[in-house]
Amino acid sequence: MRLKLIDTVFAVCKFPPRTKIPIWALHAELFFIARTSDELSIMCPSSSIPPGLELIEVERSDGWRCFRVDGDLEFEQVGVVATVSAPIAKAGMSLFLVSTHDRDYVLVHQDNLERAVDIYKKYGFSVELSM
Repeated sequence: MRLKLIDTVFAVCKFPPRTKIPIWALHAELFFIARTSDELSIMCPSSSIPPGLELIEVERSDGWRCFRVDGDLEFEQVGVVATVSAPIAKAGMSLFLVSTHDRDYVLVHQDNLERAVDIYKKYGFSVELSM
C-alpha cells in the first residue's frame, strides 16, 4: 500500500453542534466537516483558521500531519482502514482517519510523524514524503 504525506499541518476544531459552518472552512484546499448531535467538527489546514478562533466556544487540536492512502483502491475493498491504522495503534500512537469515496486519510500528530513513517516502512508500506 502506498501513502503520500501531504505537505500541510492540519488542525481539528470542535464546535457546538448547532454552529453554522464557517465560510473560512469551505475555502481550504482540503477539509473535512462532520456534524453530529454532539458536535460540529472541522479538519483543515491550520493556516486556514482565522486568528481569534480561541475566543469563541471551540476546542482546537493543532499539529496534525496527513497521509493520503494512494493507489487504485475499490470503494468496496475491505480492510483498508484496518491496514493503515493497525501499525500505528500497535505502536501506541494516536491517530484519526477520514475517508472519501476514493481515498482514506490517516492523521498523526507531528510529534509522532517521523516514528509513524518508520513504522509504516517497517510494515512494508511505500511512503512518499512530499506532495
